Amino acid sequence: MKQLVLRNTLYERIYRSLGIVCLVMVIIIALTGDTNNWPFWLQTIILLLLALVFISLNFGTLVNRLTAEKGQLTIRWYTKPFRITIRIHEIDEILADENSIRIILKTGRSLRLPTGMLEFEEKRAVRKFLKETTGF
Repeated sequence: MKQLVLRNTLYERIYRSLGIVCLVMVIIIALTGDTNNWPFWLQTIILLLLALVFISLNFGTLVNRLTAEKGQLTIRWYTKPFRITIRIHEIDEILADENSIRIILKTGRSLRLPTGMLEFEEKRAVRKFLKETTGF
C-alpha cells in the first residue's frame, strides 16, 4: 500500500482557531447563563458539537489523502465530502496545470482535484505519486 497525506496548514489553523473560539463561547455561556432555561442547554450542546467539528478538522475531511492499494486508487480530498475509489486500469489519462489535477477515466468521467491552495512541493508530490502508482 502506498499513501500520500497532505495537510493544508492554513486551513488547519483556521479551523482549530474557530474550535477554540467555540469552546471559549461555551465557557462564557456557562458562567453567565441560567442553567434552569432550556435555551442555555441547547446553546451549550450546539457549541460543543461545533467545537468538536472544528477541532477535529471536520472529522478528518480536510486532510488530503491519496492511497493506492490492490489496483485501486482511493482519493480523499478536502473539496470532496466522501472518498472516491477508482480502479487504476480504468484511468485513461491524468492532466495537471497550476490550479488542478484532472483524472480522466475511460468512461469519459473526469475528476478534478484542486491544487491551487497547495504549496509547490505538495503539488509536485501529488503529481509524482500519481505518476508512480498509475504510470501516467
